[in-house]
Amino acid sequence: MENMRDKSFKALTSSIVFTQFAVQTPAINALREKVRFASDANNPQVLMFWLNAEQALVVNADHSCRQLYQAQFYLLLDAINDTLLPSHWRALCLDNIYQPLLALQRLSDCTDTKKQLRHLWLELNITRHYFL
Repeated sequence: MENMRDKSFKALTSSIVFTQFAVQTPAINALREKVRFASDANNPQVLMFWLNAEQALVVNADHSCRQLYQAQFYLLLDAINDTLLPSHWRALCLDNIYQPLLALQRLSDCTDTKKQLRHLWLELNITRHYFL
């Protein structure tokens, strides 16, 4: 039987829309919630499934790919920095945050995008020392 805390958490998270992502479907938003809030923390395949599902939805335009990878980075970074999540889930997110960063590196073809990428790496390096 669910307790009141679980019910209120489900009500709170069921209305979350991840505005930084271009594609919004109930299924992909449910996966994003599972990753961000570690609601299935004992199932590490959820993270890989989410990354692959996001990739399958992206249009091949460079701009939409960049937007997707940056949004993935920030969602994983938020999970890493959330000290209320299980430490093994946060470590799993840290182990996989390189995927959107490397994808962004492959797309970086001018000085502006390379500068943005360096900023993301710096942000990750700074925050991981505080939260892990």
